[in-house]
Amino acid sequence: MSLKIKYKRDEEGGFFHTLNSRVDEYFRSNNISKYSSALSRLKAFFFLLVFLSLITTILLANGSVALLLIAFSVLGFFQICLALILGHEGVHESFSKSKKVNKAASYAFDLIGTSGYLWGLRHVQSHHPYASIPVMDVDIPDTDLVTFLPKEKPRKSIKFQFLYVPFLYLMYTLSVVFKRDASDFISKRIGHKTVSHSKREIFEVIVAKIVYFSYTLVLPILFSGVYWGWVVLGFVLMHFVASITAAVALFPAHNHIDSKFPEPDGDGNMEMTWAEHQMFVTMDFGTKWKVVGFFFGGINYHAVHHLFPSISHIHFHDIQKILRKTCKEFNVEHKEEPYLFKALYSHLMFLKSQGISKKEIHHMGEVM
Repeated sequence: MSLKIKYKRDEEGGFFHTLNSRVDEYFRSNNISKYSSALSRLKAFFFLLVFLSLITTILLANGSVALLLIAFSVLGFFQICLALILGHEGVHESFSKSKKVNKAASYAFDLIGTSGYLWGLRHVQSHHPYASIPVMDVDIPDTDLVTFLPKEKPRKSIKFQFLYVPFLYLMYTLSVVFKRDASDFISKRIGHKTVSHSKREIFEVIVAKIVYFSYTLVLPILFSGVYWGWVVLGFVLMHFVASITAAVALFPAHNHIDSKFPEPDGDGNMEMTWAEHQMFVTMDFGTKWKVVGFFFGGINYHAVHHLFPSISHIHFHDIQKILRKTCKEFNVEHKEEPYLFKALYSHLMFLKSQGISKKEIHHMGEVM
């Protein structure tokens, strides 16, 4: 039986109570919906159109190896953008008031080879409520090759993970498409939870996989006029680009040099309220330039997203201003690295620090 996590209660007039009231007032006073705006829907349509255009380009390559490989590579980038802009909002039901529209939006994940259904289970039911809590958060890797958790005595090879893990990141989406989805279905476990998949959900995942491999491999081999070996290379290049894009968009928010992984006591009690915990383990990054949020669906405004997952990313920039003010009033730390390249460097330093034992870290602190 899994441990039930219990956060401290946020009192009336407390940090999140005040923040939530101010965000509600922002929507009321501006007479706008918390869901996607006409502009963000247009953006989602644009990315979907680019996505379909790239697939068409691959199919009509007419024997051009260069055109096929370039289209595959660019498609890898736009796959992740489409998933974050449309699929991510779909699983959080923040794209539209309509559950059917949100469900349709979540299929953006299925279009890129994974599953909106499984991604929702992992992301919405495990990561969001238990962000950075060991065992509870399914998105914390801890294997013989990679660990994001501090260790008393890490494996000797882990000491060098900051050098080789960036290369492993190239395989991230391939691992999700070929391994993680199958593992989630066969084991019927998502993190600490046991789940039961309905026949409809199993059918949808199988059909989506068939559609995905059809448009990325079978149809290009049949219609592009390019030798099948080049098509397979294009498929791999697409995943390399998609993997790096996903790593850049997803990892810095919780995995940087100052990352913390708080654990509950023996009864499952946490030291903070839910909102304070989210602020403690989450960092905004790459907010200096709006173009980062444009392509990544605002996921770089990660603290806002964790506090208000049912609000569309189109509002995150303005809500962050409210968040900064409220954090200052309540003396709650708001972690932010405005520059994307600095956030990525911080992630590398995080990987390096997790390969060092707690004893070594303590010794380094005494020396400094």
